Amino acid sequence: MTSHYPFNRILLATEFTEFDAGAERLAFAMAQRCGVPLRVVIPMLSNPEYEANMPDVALKAEQEMAQRIEALRQRAATANIQLDIRLRRGSEVHAEIVAEAKEAQSDLIVLRRRGQPGFLAKLLVGEMVSKVIRDVSCSVMLVPRAAQFWQHGVLAAIGEAASAPNIARISGMIAGICQLPLTILSVAEERAGLQKAQSLNRATVELATASCNQVHGRVVTGKPVEQTVAAVHADKADLVVIGRQRYHLFPFGSSGIMQNIAGALDVPTLVVPT
Repeated sequence: MTSHYPFNRILLATEFTEFDAGAERLAFAMAQRCGVPLRVVIPMLSNPEYEANMPDVALKAEQEMAQRIEALRQRAATANIQLDIRLRRGSEVHAEIVAEAKEAQSDLIVLRRRGQPGFLAKLLVGEMVSKVIRDVSCSVMLVPRAAQFWQHGVLAAIGEAASAPNIARISGMIAGICQLPLTILSVAEERAGLQKAQSLNRATVELATASCNQVHGRVVTGKPVEQTVAAVHADKADLVVIGRQRYHLFPFGSSGIMQNIAGALDVPTLVVPT
């Protein structure tokens, strides 16, 4: 059995709000524990007209940002973390994060699950975060502000055959290197799909055991969101790995399974591509 860390180019996206605290804490812990450098992107909304008309306010914002960046550098130096900070200005926060991830060829973006709860974000991920997941090709870790680095167990939810191998590979590597138990969960919405779910679960467990020797498969029937959340609580898992759905972000309407699972949990959720 081999166990290697699956991410080497981590990008932390932060705006230094209270909601970013968990993402900052977790990204630093990952970089420190796994000995990889950490790149940070700080997206700032740019409004040239506003900045020209109110230069004093703009200058104060720049000074405050400089202080926060310096505090982050000192924090990294104390933790012996190699830090590369990029400040990006633009009209859309998510677009700057996506552009930085592409430029850095990041294989993981760590960012908050949501900001200030709004009409559509009460139990879901925020709109900005949803747009980042939609537009990038790498994995994205959504972190609630109170979340800590995982130390009890990992749960991987297998929903579709296309994403199953990548979920198994990444969750197995993380559980293996952290020496944690891994549960691979498959949910059949109806009993007619139970046999297919069992077959996929067995294949995925076999893939994960290449990196982790504590893998347990579980197949249940029911609604995917409810069953996944229940399994996370039953196992006391503190990291969840799920696949990214192909979806379009609408300003109104129901959200997908991925968003509902991430929005209902208080632990980090790793969303991996197919």
